Amino acid sequence: MKFRILPALFLLFLLPLSAQQRPLITERVETVPRGGFRLELGFEFLQDAVFPLSGLEGDLSRVGVLGLRFGAGEKVEIQILGTIQDFLNVNRRFAAPNSNSLDFSGNSTSDFGDFTLATKVQLVKEKLGVPGIGVRFGVELPNASTESGLGNDETNAFGGLLIEKKVANLRLIGNAGVAILGDPTSASGQDDLFTYGAAATLDLSPRVTLLAEVYGRTGPGGIGTEDQTRVRAGAQIEAGGIYWDLAGFWGIEDTDPDSGFIIGFSKTFDF
Repeated sequence: MKFRILPALFLLFLLPLSAQQRPLITERVETVPRGGFRLELGFEFLQDAVFPLSGLEGDLSRVGVLGLRFGAGEKVEIQILGTIQDFLNVNRRFAAPNSNSLDFSGNSTSDFGDFTLATKVQLVKEKLGVPGIGVRFGVELPNASTESGLGNDETNAFGGLLIEKKVANLRLIGNAGVAILGDPTSASGQDDLFTYGAAATLDLSPRVTLLAEVYGRTGPGGIGTEDQTRVRAGAQIEAGGIYWDLAGFWGIEDTDPDSGFIIGFSKTFDF
């Protein structure tokens, strides 16, 4: 496993968003208001990203990390999440199951990112002494191809429980669920993994929020469905009705990207 002291220090000192989700992966219980629409857009740069199925390793730039969230009901949110374009600068190649399927020249490859369609439902609204509780379920579509080396041509399904509680200026968020992942090395096979996320945000002022999280998956996975343990820590700033965010990224598992940064914004529109 990779280990870095810096992520641990960030968790200790930034632990303890406002209503906005970015740049957290751990899902909040709160949904976009009925009739509302939230646009999220960002950029991510991840060093030493590994693609075990394709036998590629390099620096990954994710351009147009997109989130579209619609308030479909009083406590229901419809989500479309994904990346418009992924670019991998290949630094290393190694033997892998799909090495012979690659179809690009040179030391770089690109493709659409996989997109997720999901629904989030708030079951219990947070109030004094009672945490907010919700559920989220959806599917991840295989938009990225195996020929580019960035996809595995598998459709994945997931579902999980969300919980959230605010104490003074500190908000704690937890996710736990199951992901049913198509096994790219076995026809009609699947791997069932436990997914998790734990996040904390601290409001320094009405416009500035610090945040940190650890999230990932674990279980009897294989090539293409490996364990993941990832950390994000950073800040979110509100200006002119737009929430700007900046965060660092660290991967813990051997097949996680080593480190990187995330930048983006989100804005909610009412109709």
